[in-house]
Amino acid sequence: MTTLFDLQGKTALITGASSGLGEQFARCLSGAGARVILAARRIDQLKTLAAELNNARAIQMDVSDKASVTSCFAELEQAGEKIDICVNSAGIAVLTPIFAEDDNDSFESIIQTNLMGVWYVTKAVANHMKNHSIHGSIINIASINGDAFPYKEATAYATSKAAVIHMAKSLVTELSRHQIRINSIAPGLFHTPMTDHKLGTDQQRQEFAEQIPMGFVATPKDLDGALLLLASNAHSSYITGSCITVDGGKSFGTSWGA
Repeated sequence: MTTLFDLQGKTALITGASSGLGEQFARCLSGAGARVILAARRIDQLKTLAAELNNARAIQMDVSDKASVTSCFAELEQAGEKIDICVNSAGIAVLTPIFAEDDNDSFESIIQTNLMGVWYVTKAVANHMKNHSIHGSIINIASINGDAFPYKEATAYATSKAAVIHMAKSLVTELSRHQIRINSIAPGLFHTPMTDHKLGTDQQRQEFAEQIPMGFVATPKDLDGALLLLASNAHSSYITGSCITVDGGKSFGTSWGA
């Protein structure tokens, strides 16, 4: 069936595809007709998801490890894969309060995954697209915490996401000359395995919802529209360096955890 954002004939690589937002991104792009390459560390979960989707491939990749990223792209090149769309969704989030006795490992691991991981994959896929003359789309999954809306004691996470947004803007000039677009999506609070522990009880969930102007905590599917828009050259050929905020208006509310 033809859809508004028809991605038939396109191939999308999604990092962090084993759960949460990444899993929904894979389902969304597959539903729009794209072949999807699922990348994450948890290969068993990827294989289970790949079996559910049409025309999907699972590949084990640790984005925080440059050698792992390089090896995976070499494997994909050897297999003849041509990547049109890349979604940098892999990420971690833990609190890094400055007055904690020792959080250096947590701070560094967040930066390594959320920032360096995006750089490793972006560099690899941009060179892949350039070498194969692919007019591609790279989509970085950022956060409203990286766009002047920090969450208390989440300095490493907010810093990594701010850098990801700025990375996309900074790469526009280099990538545009090869007809490669790069944009970001900044989600607010969504129901995912990474955030549900924070949402807690039904009463706490309601309290969070009341802080959001739209009145509810979103599900990953609520990001489908922004994702499909940026993935589609037919509908966003003139959009690059942008960051689409999807947060139910929370950016205009009070700070979480204040």
